[in-house]
Amino acid sequence: MKIPLIIVFLIFLNGQEGYFCSCGGKYDSKYFKEQIERADFVFVGKPIKNVGVHSQRINQLDEEGIGYNVLFKVDSVIKGELKSQEVIIDQWNDGSCANTFKIGEKYIVFGIDYKMHWGYEETIEEEMKLKKEGYEEFTQFDYYTLNEDKYNIINTNYCSSFVKRKSILKYLK
Repeated sequence: MKIPLIIVFLIFLNGQEGYFCSCGGKYDSKYFKEQIERADFVFVGKPIKNVGVHSQRINQLDEEGIGYNVLFKVDSVIKGELKSQEVIIDQWNDGSCANTFKIGEKYIVFGIDYKMHWGYEETIEEEMKLKKEGYEEFTQFDYYTLNEDKYNIINTNYCSSFVKRKSILKYLK
């Protein structure tokens, strides 16, 4: 008896665990209105370089012209007050929902204040425990702590940062 290939494929997939990013819904005025309401910051600009503690990874991403955790040059602010015209965009905890930014390309970003929404204090406590146990000496969170006076640390992801397009900008007026 031959088993159809599709059944073998479905059995194989059933045994695999996976996590896929889903933004849910369509990108219309309602979607962008909800994004604006949720966001602490909405701005337009471009990533200019990768940032963080892992220099080998940063160099590799810079050579590829892409980034995940980036220093971002802001051209215009639609919502929120920024400390400077540059912000650090963090996607450390976003897994498959992390957006791949092309260095130099313009984006519309709906971001949240890193300290207000991601269990910041709890994360720092966990980092300190790991350090005491001898794991990492200098972490991503240490890097952000050293830079938080100069830059806003903003979290965004695939569902809340978009290549700059007029079709999206019209929803922001």
